[in-house]
Amino acid sequence: MNCSSAEALFDPFLDGELAAAQHGGLVAHVDRCADCRGVLEELRVVDALLIQPRHVELAPNFTFATMAEARALRAPQPDRPPIRAYLVSYLAGAWLMAGAGLLLAPQMMHALAGTTLDIARSIADAVGGLGAVIARLFDRDGNVLTALLGGLLVLDAVLVAAFGFALKYVRPRLVERLRS
Repeated sequence: MNCSSAEALFDPFLDGELAAAQHGGLVAHVDRCADCRGVLEELRVVDALLIQPRHVELAPNFTFATMAEARALRAPQPDRPPIRAYLVSYLAGAWLMAGAGLLLAPQMMHALAGTTLDIARSIADAVGGLGAVIARLFDRDGNVLTALLGGLLVLDAVLVAAFGFALKYVRPRLVERLRS
């Protein structure tokens, strides 16, 4: 009998479920092998510890101390979705789909690109027309007013970015300051 086959028989041996021939072979192997004897002795100790019930005496203020430690822990923070990962995944997927469309259906992609350019041109004309209407209302040059509208759009983008920064970084610090 080798060590691996002996180790497979340790549990049935300790439970008294081995046949007489297997029992004799295992005892003979354990008498010769110090490693298997050590493992078997450890298993006997573990079994003995599991059989004996242990009574643990708790401190008189155990509940109070445990609850005080639980209150001292920081509240778990919700996981925030990885926005950058979503954006990068979206961009990669969009470029892959555009590339696949270009390779698989170039005529359709050409028509789609033309339609997209027409829509963009229509939006630009609408913004320019709005600028021209406002310019006529105030007797100003249309190019100046279009530049003004573009500047307002940039200002809006900066304000949105500042608002996002405030929500992400400033608000949590204010909340912590108010709590303390």
